[in-house]
Amino acid sequence: MITLSFIRQRFQLLIYLLILALLCSMAQPLQVDKPVKGAAALTPPIPVWQHLSTAWGDLPLPSESTQQTAGLVADLDNNGFNDFVIAARRNPGPSLVWYQRHADSWTRYVVEQEPLRIEAGGATYDIDRDGDLDIIMGGDSRSNQIWWWENPYPNFVEGQSWTRRLIKDSGETKHHDMIIDDFDGDNEVELVFWNQGAGELRLADLPANPRSASLWLTSAIYRYQGEEHEGLAKADINGDGLLDIVGGGRWFEYKRGSYLPHVIDDSQRFSRAAAAQLIPGGRPEVVFVCGDCDGPLKWYAWDGTKWNAHTLLDRDVKHGHTLEIGDVNGDGHFDLFVAEMRPGGSNMDATAWLFLGDGTGTFVTTGVATGFGNHESRLADLDGDGDLDILGKPYDWETPRLDIWLNQTRCSAETTSSLDRWQRHVIDDARPWRALFITAADVDRDGDQDVLTGGWWYVNPGRAGGVWQRQTIGNGLNNLALVEDFNGDGTLDVLGTAGRGSRADAKFLWAQNDGSGNFSIHENIAAGDGDFLQGSTLLAEPTGSGRSVILSWHDEQKALQQLTIPTDPVAQQWPMQVLSDHTQGEEVSAADLDRDGDPDLMLGTQWLRNDGNGRWTPFALAPASVPADAKPDRHRLADLNNDGRLDVVVGFEGAGEPTRLAWYAQPVDATTLWSEHRIADLIGPMSLDLRDMDGDGDTDVIVGEHNLANPADAGLYVYENRDGSGEAWQPHLVYRGDEHHDGAQVVDIDNDGDWDILSIGWGHDDVLLYENRNTLCEADNTPKPTLSPTTAVTTTVTVTPTLPGSATPVPTSTPTVPQDRVTPVATPSGTPDATPIPTSTTVPLTLPTIARQPLDNEVYFGDDVTFGIDVTSAGPVTYQWYRNAEPIHNAQQPTITLNGVTFADDADRFSCAVTNDVGSVHSRAAELRVLDESERPDTYRAFLPHILHLAATY
Repeated sequence: MITLSFIRQRFQLLIYLLILALLCSMAQPLQVDKPVKGAAALTPPIPVWQHLSTAWGDLPLPSESTQQTAGLVADLDNNGFNDFVIAARRNPGPSLVWYQRHADSWTRYVVEQEPLRIEAGGATYDIDRDGDLDIIMGGDSRSNQIWWWENPYPNFVEGQSWTRRLIKDSGETKHHDMIIDDFDGDNEVELVFWNQGAGELRLADLPANPRSASLWLTSAIYRYQGEEHEGLAKADINGDGLLDIVGGGRWFEYKRGSYLPHVIDDSQRFSRAAAAQLIPGGRPEVVFVCGDCDGPLKWYAWDGTKWNAHTLLDRDVKHGHTLEIGDVNGDGHFDLFVAEMRPGGSNMDATAWLFLGDGTGTFVTTGVATGFGNHESRLADLDGDGDLDILGKPYDWETPRLDIWLNQTRCSAETTSSLDRWQRHVIDDARPWRALFITAADVDRDGDQDVLTGGWWYVNPGRAGGVWQRQTIGNGLNNLALVEDFNGDGTLDVLGTAGRGSRADAKFLWAQNDGSGNFSIHENIAAGDGDFLQGSTLLAEPTGSGRSVILSWHDEQKALQQLTIPTDPVAQQWPMQVLSDHTQGEEVSAADLDRDGDPDLMLGTQWLRNDGNGRWTPFALAPASVPADAKPDRHRLADLNNDGRLDVVVGFEGAGEPTRLAWYAQPVDATTLWSEHRIADLIGPMSLDLRDMDGDGDTDVIVGEHNLANPADAGLYVYENRDGSGEAWQPHLVYRGDEHHDGAQVVDIDNDGDWDILSIGWGHDDVLLYENRNTLCEADNTPKPTLSPTTAVTTTVTVTPTLPGSATPVPTSTPTVPQDRVTPVATPSGTPDATPIPTSTTVPLTLPTIARQPLDNEVYFGDDVTFGIDVTSAGPVTYQWYRNAEPIHNAQQPTITLNGVTFADDADRFSCAVTNDVGSVHSRAAELRVLDESERPDTYRAFLPHILHLAATY
């Protein structure tokens, strides 16, 4: 008999089948967006990622807290490699930890064991001016406090908290986002933070003694009403030489003691913020996306009168609490990293995107990962290989948890080179006595750079590994000071002293070159007054009134002296006179520091202004962060921050202990203090040079350690200028095992278009050459890496309209050596016509791409359940399913089915590794929840989860 219940059950089944048919008809394969006219002819290099995770035991969990609020990246142990910081709130602690980077792993240390209500944001800075970075964090909506933690470097003890001190302990709560820098041009930094509870943007100057200060004095610089403001970034928006504050849909200009708000987009109050020169020239571009809501991702360009918005996606970003800018693929253009949250486990298709820029306002959109929660995730070099990786931090998705994506792109662009391949050559292992300086010049005019050091020059054999013949410069000239064409005959001559090694001897001679490397010695030079030289530079007056050599002696009690080059250097006497009693006893260099048209003199952390008529006025440039007893040794001048003013890089003296390598940014008024920017702490960075070593258009730093106590551990490094403005540095070890003193000089010794390094030391007799063996890109015939586990890259293409758009030069070179490694670069099909007709573009990828991840499932006790995955690949693939990170036997299909689940299966996690000829990618882990049969509301309702899962998966 057909009952009403039977009819109702059959009707429900029919409804479910109709839903299944509808969903299956709507399912479409992942497609590639079509670019409009204006796309670049070549798609930029697309990074390949290696995925590490705490879920797989690749690094330790930060804590047991399930709300991870903040993440920072900084070099906390002063070794030149990035570490990172994770903050959390809710019990249990620790609430703040940091991860120290090792060669291929991380060690976690506690910063704060006590549970604290830490909000998103935070910053790092050397608060107490002791040479290491401290940590700043603010309280959330339940706390009115801001704290800073004193870095105990080098004494890190596992489980021991850092000393915590208060910055703010009154007023309103919630301090979501903060930045620290010099925003008013006073050469002292300010801490800027939102105080959402008060509806204010507040600022605090660092106290003179932050360790003993009870609280910092803070003041409101902007107040708002209505929707909360958040997000902070910094950039010189108006080009006045001062960093401006960006956030809350605005930028803030410092003017006459106040910070003036300028609206960019008032609808972006509650957003993340970033700013950079996405298009070279003009004002920096600004990017906003809502971090704690759903909203559009937009970048803004200034056209001279207003900000123009450009939308990057055709959908809203869902809780886009990650927004970072950096050159991820190494092509010289800034890219955008944007990622979505998974609050409370929602937003299962949360996406992490990488928008690859080409410098014209065009971006190629690639997916880094899908299904992962990201909250304040960061772009930074986490493994020390020179490219930008991703520190992935969820807020409350599967927490505690961290995910790291290491950038495995082996070759970035045709215009840059690696800095990690060098070959050491010994030019001379038995130099007769200690040499004070080393340099290179074409002595014999054969087109090759020869080497000069001490009392000798070495004939370039035509290749770095050839036999270098030592030639004596001339009898009596035992230590060169300067190589220059003194007599104007087109050949390079040598000025030097009679003293061997570091013996005190102020007698000068000069060697006249006949053009073939044969020298005639002249002694028509007045004697100096000093022990042995540590610096010399040529001073040429712009009026043409003559040339002279400025001499700096090791003995600081001896004056800075000036040796005048006569009109006839052979027949006339070279007179000597005191230039200034003000000296630092080390290197001296000449350049127009104050931009008034005449040459000034740099001494290290002090400089002498040329006031004309032989008058020189000294000025100190070092800020209070430099200890009074810190002694500068080597220095070099260059415009590191691209503001048109010469900055100075200084390596400080220290033969057996870490001392600072830093650069000092020249302010608008060169007579005021210059701001310090630490590069690294090294053992006696007393060999120094500057050059664009990788051909990317900025200045890198070459430095050697004067480690006399342990020369086997002394390093020679290239510090790569990662951001082009001297704020991010990546160390590359050239060689370890040679002690250096007044060496590390850069020259293209083999005429192959790249920069090699010459060096000498104080405690050995070697003349050393480090040959640059870095080629642009290695060939495709090298074995391809297998990356496991990794997260897939899904690529689409979107294009935005293209917008119109007195320093001493540091030599640069674009290497031209043959390529033997190439990154596959895709070429879009279709040729743009005169009208903007879209052309389809397919970007071939090397690894498999996961088009649809396995989804979480809830089923009742005794039911069957299926997990599935969809994959696209250029070639055949294999599958391997995992249960709780353990491989499942005979589970090598795109789907896996469990029959008759029990409560023992509850909370198990299922993932799949997909492998092709290139390597492997690993899916997200889908969770299975087993429900009690007694909770089943209706017999046929149990089919619905399976139907919906299958429809969404395929």
